[in-house]
Amino acid sequence: MKLLKGEIISNDKLNENLYKMTIFSPYVVKNCIPGQFVNIKCSSEGSLHPLLRRPFSIHDVEQQFKVFSILYTIKGIGTKYLSLLSSGDLVDFVGPLGNGIKISGGEKKDYLLIGGGIGIAPLFYLAKYLVEKKQNVFFAAGFKNNSYLFFEKWLLSLKIYYEIFSEDGSHGEKGMVSNMVSQRIDDFKNYEIFCCGPLEMYKALQSIFLINEIKAYALFEEIMACGVGVCKGCVIKVKNNENKNGFDYKTVCKDGPLFNLMEVIIE
Repeated sequence: MKLLKGEIISNDKLNENLYKMTIFSPYVVKNCIPGQFVNIKCSSEGSLHPLLRRPFSIHDVEQQFKVFSILYTIKGIGTKYLSLLSSGDLVDFVGPLGNGIKISGGEKKDYLLIGGGIGIAPLFYLAKYLVEKKQNVFFAAGFKNNSYLFFEKWLLSLKIYYEIFSEDGSHGEKGMVSNMVSQRIDDFKNYEIFCCGPLEMYKALQSIFLINEIKAYALFEEIMACGVGVCKGCVIKVKNNENKNGFDYKTVCKDGPLFNLMEVIIE
């Protein structure tokens, strides 16, 4: 982890409210793994508004060009500031942060990646990483509508199996990605499973996997201040295995963002 500055290579608008920013950073490219994130200062030089940095999952890494990318939606003044930046501008960030997804080499395995909405961001990097390690990948992505049409082109570039679902039926199959998982759960019992998406999706998947005694991991997000586990502002509840009815607080930024989905208490 380092405090860094990187040049913006591109800052492309993908749909009405979604952007992809690509940043030059040999250090991040060399040291990051899937599931990690960067904490970006979302204000101009000398300004403290907004005061807190914003966390963004590492969405893609291009080793050849020493660049990494993030996906972000405009939610407030911080992300609005990012959207106004252009190629050649510098961004101030800390990273890579968090406990990412460590993939051991050797044995070939089957992986199921389940993404919901902007949750596709870190899973794309994971899928690309797994393909490079010659693993079998099935990517299931769910959206509200067709605002993520571009994502199918990205999946096609990886040459993996995938299925896309939308709640209104305007992109891919109509329905929820969790419904597909439930209907075909027997197909996935021997898969390594990683998820990223909204809490509603996690609740549905948690119920499905618990009933079928399947282990799955999920990437969580919370509002963060320090990004290194000091301020305790991003804690979530995780079951205490030594106390049946007990729980511990874990920081998403340092203990996570990757957690065993079966152990997280979602309220």
